[in-house]
Amino acid sequence: MIQEVAGQSDCVIVGRCADYVLRDLNPFRLLIYGDMRSKIVRCRENGADAAEMTNKELQQRILSVDKKRARYYQFYTERTWGDKANYDLCINTTNAEIKKIVLAIEKFII
Repeated sequence: MIQEVAGQSDCVIVGRCADYVLRDLNPFRLLIYGDMRSKIVRCRENGADAAEMTNKELQQRILSVDKKRARYYQFYTERTWGDKANYDLCINTTNAEIKKIVLAIEKFII
């Protein structure tokens, strides 16, 4: 499905090993990352169940999700999830506003 969607028009695909699946099309590959403190803040702002969790519980949940993502990526690609060498542009969102980053990426790519 990823190849079908990418073959029809320009698109943004988040996750699902799309960088690897589309490697023959030479996609522009982004890695967006941040430190744990920033992840916790964003989860509290956007996650409904985060309000009921302590910071420690939320950190454990984030680490669990990241571990699952890493295993999934490793299984399907035999590569390391989050390895900056696999990306064209890596952006640390730790001290940045996501909306401003999106606008900057849009200007950079277009």
